[in-house]
Amino acid sequence: MDITELMEEIERGEDSRRQFKADVLNGLSFAQELVALSNADGGEVYIGVSDDGAIAGLGKNDITRLNQLVSNAASQMVRPAVNPITENVAHSDGLVMVVRVSVGGIKALL
Repeated sequence: MDITELMEEIERGEDSRRQFKADVLNGLSFAQELVALSNADGGEVYIGVSDDGAIAGLGKNDITRLNQLVSNAASQMVRPAVNPITENVAHSDGLVMVVRVSVGGIKALL
C-alpha cells in the first residue's frame, strides 16, 4: 500500500471492515477486534490513525512493540489462531501499521 492508497482508505472513514486506532496497548482488546473482523467479512485495522482520521503516527519503537502485541493477540488469545498480515506505511507524521485480517471460520477468545 502506498501513501495515496492509505489516504484514500482513511478518507472513507471507519466501517465494519475498516477500523482506526491511534495506538493499541491492550492485547485482549485487540484480540477482540481480530475475532470480530475474522468472524465477519475480514477487514483492516489502521494503527496510528485517530478515530477522526487524523494521522497520529507511530515511531519505530511503537512498531516493534505493536508487532509483538499483534502476534501475541492473534496466536495466544484467539482459537483457532488468526493470521493477520501487517504492513507499515510511511507518512510525514509517522508510520501507520495496517493490519489485514482475512475472513476465516468461527474464532473465539480464549
